[in-house]
Amino acid sequence: MKLHLITLYRFMIGFGIGYLCTYFFALNLIHLCQSFLPKAESVLLGSLVALIFYIAVVILIFCIKNLKWLSLLSLIVLSILFLTHKFLG
Repeated sequence: MKLHLITLYRFMIGFGIGYLCTYFFALNLIHLCQSFLPKAESVLLGSLVALIFYIAVVILIFCIKNLKWLSLLSLIVLSILFLTHKFLG
């Protein structure tokens, strides 16, 4: 039972917080690219790089063994991306 809860927690962190991190990463990247690229190209570039970022986040979440370190690291990354979004936009 404990293994099932750990796996469920990893899935929630991986796909829930990973999605939020990817969302803010894409918004930040789109905002930064709009200064030197047209809007359509910056949206395309932001979306493609965010997709690669999401895949990397999900893989890394299942590579980290310690759940406390995983939770702390994911919340720090989410906080940094959120604050960057608030300062940029």
